[in-house]
Amino acid sequence: MKKFLILFVFTVCTNILLSQTATRQKSEIPVQYEMVQTKPVFPGGINEFMKFVMKNYQAPATEEEEEVATGVLEVSIVIGVDGSISKVNIIKEVGNAGKEVKRVLAKCPKWTPGSQNGVTVAVVYNFPIKIQ
Repeated sequence: MKKFLILFVFTVCTNILLSQTATRQKSEIPVQYEMVQTKPVFPGGINEFMKFVMKNYQAPATEEEEEVATGVLEVSIVIGVDGSISKVNIIKEVGNAGKEVKRVLAKCPKWTPGSQNGVTVAVVYNFPIKIQ
């Protein structure tokens, strides 16, 4: 009976430790960019991210006129635990620019993911893009 009890306690402790280790590695629930301890990083930094977007963005003309719409487009993305971008959401649209921004962000290289308390987490990042 004593051996059985020791074996049972050992098995329960091992399961608890293994399940905690698995949970510490990654969390898919997005954390706001401003709240996360270690922020996700684009290769080369945020300035390189903006250069990447500007370099790959091709301004679409509006359908009514052959002019390019101007203004500030607001975008929300989720940077996943693997560093990839998902859930691209256009918060404020400018003409047809949102579709083009989604195309550009689909080509984006992976980021270094963010972390919270040593756990890799998905992060929601909101940012403006000025269309001129």
